[in-house]
Amino acid sequence: MNTSISAISYRRQRGVSTLAITMLLLIILSLVVLFSTSVGFFEQRTATNENRARIAEQAAEAGINLAGEALKANRDKVISNITGGWLDSTANNAGWKTCAGVTDTATIDGRPHPCRSESDGTRRAQLWFYTTDGTGASTATTRFIPSTSIGNVGGAAAFPSVVDVQAVLCRIDSSLATPACASSPAKGNRIAVTFIATATLTNENTTAVIKETWASYTDASQTSSVPIIGSGFVKGLGNAQIVTNPNAGGYGVPASIWSPNDVGVDGSGGGLCPASGGVGSVATCQLGEYLKNTPVSELKTTCVTTNNACGCPAITGSGSNFLSGHSAGTKKEGLDILDRDGGNGTLPDVGFFPGLDCNGNNLSDLNVTTDDSLFEWIFNASSVVDEGANAVNTNCGPASNQNCASYTLIDELDAEVITCAQLNALGASASGLYYIQGTCSLPSQVGSPNAPAIVVLEGEATVNNTDFFGLLFVRSNNNTAQFKGVGNSKIIGSLVVEGDIDIAGTIDIIYDNTAVSTDPNQLPKNAKFARVPGSWLDATEGF
Repeated sequence: MNTSISAISYRRQRGVSTLAITMLLLIILSLVVLFSTSVGFFEQRTATNENRARIAEQAAEAGINLAGEALKANRDKVISNITGGWLDSTANNAGWKTCAGVTDTATIDGRPHPCRSESDGTRRAQLWFYTTDGTGASTATTRFIPSTSIGNVGGAAAFPSVVDVQAVLCRIDSSLATPACASSPAKGNRIAVTFIATATLTNENTTAVIKETWASYTDASQTSSVPIIGSGFVKGLGNAQIVTNPNAGGYGVPASIWSPNDVGVDGSGGGLCPASGGVGSVATCQLGEYLKNTPVSELKTTCVTTNNACGCPAITGSGSNFLSGHSAGTKKEGLDILDRDGGNGTLPDVGFFPGLDCNGNNLSDLNVTTDDSLFEWIFNASSVVDEGANAVNTNCGPASNQNCASYTLIDELDAEVITCAQLNALGASASGLYYIQGTCSLPSQVGSPNAPAIVVLEGEATVNNTDFFGLLFVRSNNNTAQFKGVGNSKIIGSLVVEGDIDIAGTIDIIYDNTAVSTDPNQLPKNAKFARVPGSWLDATEGF
């Protein structure tokens, strides 16, 4: 009997132990489930927050991209100081306001002032920030693009967003030994703009701030190293006065005329291709001689507008005072005339020229692909003309059926295609690279002292009492272009002709490097913008 009771008691105790262990396991499993659920909810919240943060950052990136496009669209206003320009100080409208006086703690509506994107106070004082009303007193008045430009973001989620983009301008003074930002640069047509984008997802308590700098750059501007280059004959020249490039062949080595044929300044004739008709009373001289008593700063003004204020020196009893020329029976061909006349000049015949001479001799370098023609040489193009050929290739473009010179100008150099009538309408306001697909009689003025033009036209160009600032290039598919000069004209820059040059009037050709002569208050027309590597930062202030 006692044995039965003991067995029953033992079984009851064992059941209690099993129940206890089971309950303990259930509790442990419940804790694991609760912990897993908590971790899951935490991960979900983290993923949601990260998603919102990414969406906000992407909205800010989109804002910077739109601001970059707005910068490109307003290129003519960005550093212009004329009416309507963003540096016009006469009106409180859209434009730039100086960062001078902005402290390290300055804020606008609780946000760091955009000028604080530059941490160094000395450099900051040379910058400008964008404002729509000239005050910059609120976030609304410092928006570079409208805050509603982005709208809903996040795809199907369509989160409403507000994106504020502010901008800070650095004008790089390239005249300094070490180029740097300057509020009033001597030469400031290279710029960098820092965009600060703040993106907020409405009702999501999510904000992202990023900044990035975009800077301007230009493709190499086209220029000639010699005032007159002609692949055909250079004849006539009338009463031309040519101011040489004093360093065309190296420091102190001048060049005024370059041709693969006989220029005939000294009237000696000879050579493989004697000049037809000779030359008139031409004179070449150095810039200092041409200026007389006129300051060099007035070369493009007084020398152009006032007769006899400038000019090459006349012949005197002591001899010729010009580099090369033909005057009062004195004929002199100096070292600045580069031609092929049988060695009659000071220099031997030129052994190199981008192309062919009149007898079809190839004077270019067979190892270089960009000197088969004057067009390739000046515009640094390749495959426009094959070595030894006398015609422009027609195998360029996506379909390999376009004139290669035209394709290079339009598709690679982004030349503005206009008509002769349009150039005449532009006149002094012309600036940049233009391509006229035909002949043209030029207007009374093309370009201006601070903003030269590069004009490429085909077939024939005529100047008659014309003031031309820049590079005039007359091209031809087969070396038959013509330039004709009559009246009293001036070219401040250079003249390049794939063919003959015939001048009957009085013309001054004063060498000027068109690659560097640009208005310090105007971005070049070929200016492009690119992001500055390493400038991206997810904060307003730098480090």
